[in-house]
Amino acid sequence: MDAIKIVRAGVALALVSLVAGCATWDSMNRSEKGTAVGATGGAVVGAAVGGPVGAAVGAGVGGYTGHYEANEVAGGGGAQNVGAPSSTVRMAQQALNDRGYGAGNIDGVWGPDTENAVRRFQQAQGLPQSGALDAQTLSALGVSR
Repeated sequence: MDAIKIVRAGVALALVSLVAGCATWDSMNRSEKGTAVGATGGAVVGAAVGGPVGAAVGAGVGGYTGHYEANEVAGGGGAQNVGAPSSTVRMAQQALNDRGYGAGNIDGVWGPDTENAVRRFQQAQGLPQSGALDAQTLSALGVSR
């Protein structure tokens, strides 16, 4: 198989993956989107450089990197809280801990303990369980941005 056919096959695979993901794009959080974009980009580059094996490796590495980069942009794991100042996260963590939701350390760093505590709080309050510090959740916690 010549190089052009390999690249075309890799690009076709990446495009099919991207189009399949478009149907659920709006319901994906930032972390999931990062994974999808990273995997697609990695597959294209991998196909161009290393053929089918390169596409598979590129998709894996790209997906992993995209997932974790999306989390880092969000402040350490809170994909849906991009731009939330650490002071707001700290106040929310304090309010959640005060109410017994176990948000973890009050450090202003968004992580899985804080996100899970937010989801449990939202469920108890009858709010949409986004796991995000949206205006409704902050208001219910008595926290201002």
